[in-house]
Amino acid sequence: MCGICGRTLDPDGAAVAAMNRALRHRGPDDEGVYVDRASGLALGARRLSVIDVAGGHQPLSNEQADVWAVLNGEIYNHPSLRHHLRERGHRLATGTDTEVIVHLYEEYGDDLVHALEGMFAFALWDERRRRLLLGRDRFGEKPLFYAERSGALSFASELSALCRGGDVDGDLSAAAVDAFFVFGYVPGPAAILRGARQLPPGHVLTWEPGAKRAEVRGYWSPSSYAPRPAERRPELVAETRRLLEGSIRSRMIADVPLGVLLSGGVDSTLIAALAAQYSTTPIKTFTVGFDVGEVSETAMARATAQALGADHHEVVLTEGDVATRVPALLAGIDQPLADQALPALHAVAELARSEVTVTIGGEGADELFGGYPRYRWLARAARFERHLPPRLGAHGVRALNARAPAGRARRLSYLLDGRPLPERHLDWVTERRRELRPDLYGPRLAAEAGTQRALDDLTARVDGRLAASVSGALMHLDQVHWLPDDVLVKADRAGMLVSLEIRTPYLHRDLAEFAAGVAPDAHLAAGGKALLRAVLADVLPAACGRRPKTAFRVPAARWLRGPLAPTLAHQFAEGALYAEGWIDAGVARGLAAEHAAGRRDWSHVLWPLLALGLWLDRQRGLGGP
Repeated sequence: MCGICGRTLDPDGAAVAAMNRALRHRGPDDEGVYVDRASGLALGARRLSVIDVAGGHQPLSNEQADVWAVLNGEIYNHPSLRHHLRERGHRLATGTDTEVIVHLYEEYGDDLVHALEGMFAFALWDERRRRLLLGRDRFGEKPLFYAERSGALSFASELSALCRGGDVDGDLSAAAVDAFFVFGYVPGPAAILRGARQLPPGHVLTWEPGAKRAEVRGYWSPSSYAPRPAERRPELVAETRRLLEGSIRSRMIADVPLGVLLSGGVDSTLIAALAAQYSTTPIKTFTVGFDVGEVSETAMARATAQALGADHHEVVLTEGDVATRVPALLAGIDQPLADQALPALHAVAELARSEVTVTIGGEGADELFGGYPRYRWLARAARFERHLPPRLGAHGVRALNARAPAGRARRLSYLLDGRPLPERHLDWVTERRRELRPDLYGPRLAAEAGTQRALDDLTARVDGRLAASVSGALMHLDQVHWLPDDVLVKADRAGMLVSLEIRTPYLHRDLAEFAAGVAPDAHLAAGGKALLRAVLADVLPAACGRRPKTAFRVPAARWLRGPLAPTLAHQFAEGALYAEGWIDAGVARGLAAEHAAGRRDWSHVLWPLLALGLWLDRQRGLGGP
């Protein structure tokens, strides 16, 4: 695991050295810089030593020293690739997985990406052809930002490091800020800063001197889910288990201590149970709890760990911790992220790093195996509406809203109001945040308040898939939008900020493609994730009861009324987000007052504002309260 960077015009390596310094938390064990004096290109890497601890220094070259590479991530199938390359006559000088990239390039050129199984972002420089190749893994587990300016291209694992290269200034993209407020994250390939881009998952980028711009092209994308007759359930369960076991075994390969992040839900419990079967010593498990609220899953995680004979560790995130940890974390991340679970994942990652260097997590299970309730509810709404006249459907919604409790009424309004399904999906996951834009946006964002870019983006990504399967289309949408730009960003940054590698077995290519080949209804049976629940019942019968979906949830509403209230108040009074005219401080202050008084829960609005405001203050060099 590393941080990588580079610039095509950096003859003394000064820009890359500056970017490398900004990536130290991603790789505290080692650093390296390579400069091609003839062309002026420079590559840099910071290394967290996991494979071949002693011999894995980067940048790394082939025997002739005319192909150089840097890698962020892990190539899980590198042992078999090394064997294949040796059979083809290549001499490998180290045991690191980075080395297979340069030799695969010699054999297959840009097509080398098809041979890689893992989480990765890499850069490869071909000295003879004076050609740069960048590549990113299939789901976007590892980040890669880049910028083009005056014929030069620079890239880095994090946006803050890219800025140190001199090709990106501090100007915010109004469209990206609008997207962030709507979604709570910045959807790729855009970035929050103008001039910066993200290389999309499953894509490669090539750059050559004299070209007008870099060429970006895809090599893989998640398969579409299609309705088919249900396969025999026993065979589906057996194949799910076989593929998941193989994925977990590959992700347990490391030359350093390894553990499991355990939230108490199905996904991480199943991983822990299978990992325990393949470990020669008791596995180490880690979980986080809270001193307020009702979302702590420590008791369930503790029971699982005890059943597995694990060496279990817990951390309690107190309100006192929150007052200091959350502002520092939200300000310190390289691009703003409003996922409320980020502080909890960061806390448990910090705990784990005191014991291990590598952990295994459950990211991707919900998106691939049908874990979110909206997949079922929106599909049911579509079927229901096909049998109702539009006027009767609207009347029924009003009647249900009048009689149902507030929370349920709101959900029903998302489901049965006759709008296009992408719009209802968007409002479900964001709780209609976009409707507040005309009142909440300041003059810097006023032009964005009436746009529909966020909705148009989602609609384009599900276009042509809804007719085949509503639930399948929404699962695919999450795999190309929510998963790479929120879930995996959260895991990468939470881990890397404390120099911890988090691996994700559910995103193995073979497992993902198998999951897409299963009819969505088979996934959604029994409340969702039916195949994973069936495997868990086989592996750990004591845990086979109905477990609620958990992912280190946090008592955000309580925090915003308590330990984070002073930070919010300081933001409204002095934060750059309001002083520069992005957000109307008076409107935001009014929402915070309603929230503090308990009249309405506005945490889904206040948290994104807090995340963006703290991040922007750090960009501007402003201090906190």
